[in-house]
Amino acid sequence: MSKGFYVRLSFNNLKKNRKIYIPYILTCIITITMFYMIHSLSVNESIAAMHGGSTIQTTLVFGTVIVGIFSVIFLFYTNSFVIKRRKKEFGLYNVLGMEKRHLGIVLIFETLYIAFISIFLGLVFGIILDKLMYLIIARILQAAYGATFFLSWQSLLITLALFAVIFVCLYIFSFIRVQVSQPIELLKSENAGEKEPKTRHIMAIIGAVCLAAGYASAILTKDVGLALELFFVAVILVIVGTYFLFIAGSIALLKLLKKNKKYYYKTNHFTSISGMTYRMKQNSVGLASICILFTMLLVTISTTTSFMLGRNDMIEHKYPYDFTVQASVTQSTDDALIEDIHKLFAENNFDINEEAVCKYLTISANQNGNDFSLRKEYADKPLILVVMSANTYNSITGQNKTLNSNEVIINEDNYKYDYATLNLLGEEYSVKEKVDAFVKGGFELNGIPHVVSGFWFCVIVSDDAQLNTIYDRYRSELGEEANSIQLSYGADVKADKQAQIAFFDTLHNMLREKNYNARVLSRAAQADEYMSLYGGLFFLGIYLGLLFLMATILIIYYKQISEGYEDKKRFEIMQNVGMSYAEVKKSINSQILAVFFLPLIMAGIHVAFAFPMINIIMGALALMNTTLFAVCTLGCFALFSVVYVVVYILTAKVYYRIVKNG
Repeated sequence: MSKGFYVRLSFNNLKKNRKIYIPYILTCIITITMFYMIHSLSVNESIAAMHGGSTIQTTLVFGTVIVGIFSVIFLFYTNSFVIKRRKKEFGLYNVLGMEKRHLGIVLIFETLYIAFISIFLGLVFGIILDKLMYLIIARILQAAYGATFFLSWQSLLITLALFAVIFVCLYIFSFIRVQVSQPIELLKSENAGEKEPKTRHIMAIIGAVCLAAGYASAILTKDVGLALELFFVAVILVIVGTYFLFIAGSIALLKLLKKNKKYYYKTNHFTSISGMTYRMKQNSVGLASICILFTMLLVTISTTTSFMLGRNDMIEHKYPYDFTVQASVTQSTDDALIEDIHKLFAENNFDINEEAVCKYLTISANQNGNDFSLRKEYADKPLILVVMSANTYNSITGQNKTLNSNEVIINEDNYKYDYATLNLLGEEYSVKEKVDAFVKGGFELNGIPHVVSGFWFCVIVSDDAQLNTIYDRYRSELGEEANSIQLSYGADVKADKQAQIAFFDTLHNMLREKNYNARVLSRAAQADEYMSLYGGLFFLGIYLGLLFLMATILIIYYKQISEGYEDKKRFEIMQNVGMSYAEVKKSINSQILAVFFLPLIMAGIHVAFAFPMINIIMGALALMNTTLFAVCTLGCFALFSVVYVVVYILTAKVYYRIVKNG
């Protein structure tokens, strides 16, 4: 056979199978476009030159890796479906005398056609849209931007190399699948799934256990450090549980219903359960993939949107004052430090609107009932006592608590204390009161180790003299390894943003020149950096969300095509045994709707159980607005549920055309 024959045959094959190849090629083009754009943005020097640009580029590098991995996995998935739909066609060529090596040549030309079209158009669209993405990032960073056209040869070469390798691997994968199959198997591949599926009890049980363990981890974990450690474990458990339950659990449930004779032997139930059993066998992996992708989409978009919308609150919470100075002090240097700060404010004509001083001592302790002694060895999750005076507590809360020298107040923020007395380093105190909420505007995030890997609670003593007494006992036991008393000073001033940024350097230099062991934080100086971080996360979230959405739509589309070809035969069989066209259509419609919306329902359940753990993690990142996160999550679920329904309606039209006309 001449090479021209293979070229024409390959082109005609793609044309004849355009229902499956056009979406596949579009997917390849979009994937290549998105990979080129995010890689190009990650190396764009104009973004790096923007204030906060280095932070967003670090985020984009991470995104490039995710998009690259996603491209490999998803293109293999979609190619697998395409080859499966064409097995009968390859079997027919084989029976008509075409050897498998000839089929390999046909696959080469088909792969070359798809690779050339996809890579060429993907790069063209990537180069065109790259400028638009650049302008969006500049807008997020509120930075000035030029009209310079940027073309990254590095990104071009990396994109070309990556997807050339992917297409070569796709060809090898497709060729092997055709080579190992016998002609008769290829011809009958569409009917290979017609045997009744077996119940896999062990897989169903493992799936249920994994899902329950993942859910339990998410709702029972309260500690920030533990939540960070268990998050990815919970994600893996939920993914495994989802796939196992869709593959085995759904069939086990349907078979249980089938064993219920009174329920099963009714016209509607009989056809629905039988049809859904076969649907779940053939489409369980696809349905589980839709569920996981939809869950990832919801989590990604809702969290990054919450960060973006709540960024001002987060900055206010992280930096409740215009300037915060944190220092290790002795009894003689704390007053001197505050006096020097006041003097510098006066020299620069900064009037102080409000100020607060938080002085405290942190002690790593062992607990035995109500007795607390020093923990001298290392511990991954220590119990931290934060000791401060009532004066400090009152100044940062606006309250007026008074204590005798032998009394304390306990703050139970993340640790429950159930005793009426407290013995600290050999001295016993009576617990006068327990309080929950504690600090104005999140001042504790800078003044107190609020987010630690372990448990902590605050002990409020009568005055600074009592605090110094505890410090002396603490230092006498631990010596030079003892922590110093920490001072956190916060002040709001009358000055614009630029003046505050300039004063930030002045204050920093003064602390260094006078040898204070201190650091200074400025809300104005940090706001742009946080804006770039949260803006970068938002951009990446939307970017990845679009990828996940594209993947979900494509899986749904291919699922509807597969359902259409399978149900065309079922339509004919069910009508031949006496069911009317209306009854057949109603039965199959109910099956499709039940199976189709199962991933949407499961994704909603996944997100609902994951919400507490994600909320704790976001709180550790300074987003304390649970209401905002809940609204964003519900809004994203509602929005993408509408998109999901629209996709179903559009793809259903393709399904009905196949069922009716073939």
